[in-house]
Amino acid sequence: MIRLEYLRKAGGSALLALAMALAGAAAVWASTRLAGDVRQAHERALVARTEAQRALAGARAEEAEIAAKIDRFRHLVERGAVGTEQRLAWVELIRDARARHHLGAVDYEFSPQRPLDPLIAPPDADQLEAAGSTLRIRAPLLHEGQLIALLDDLAFNASAVVRVRECTVTRAAVAGEAEQLVADCLLDWITFRPRQGAGS
Repeated sequence: MIRLEYLRKAGGSALLALAMALAGAAAVWASTRLAGDVRQAHERALVARTEAQRALAGARAEEAEIAAKIDRFRHLVERGAVGTEQRLAWVELIRDARARHHLGAVDYEFSPQRPLDPLIAPPDADQLEAAGSTLRIRAPLLHEGQLIALLDDLAFNASAVVRVRECTVTRAAVAGEAEQLVADCLLDWITFRPRQGAGS
């Protein structure tokens, strides 16, 4: 009788121990799964944050690029380089620059306007149509500094973007005078106009 009672108590303890073991295993499984879910959620959050940062950086870069284009366009408009060529103003500028820099007789000739070569097109060529007229200018010099001053003057004051394509300085004899320096230069005078449909 005592033995039967003992077996019953032992069986009850075993069942309780088994139940506790199962409960512990379930808790371990649940905590492991929860930890995995938390880790995956954290990884997803990191990926989402990285993508958001990348998108924000891209938006800021695009905003900065647009602002820079607007500034360049505003600068071109302010200097008169957007619109039709102002050749009369260019001729007057050359004559005034010649007088300012005390040059002798200056020969110059503009070529007809032509579309700008895409290989040398300036930034924003996708938004603006660029055209150039080549100026050939030949001027006597007392020294090379006069040429640099003349080119700087034209580039700074012209209602166009002035780009020096090539320039040579040689010595030449002038009738009735000693040999002197002569500059022979080709300059592109570039103007712009908004490309049709560029804003669409």
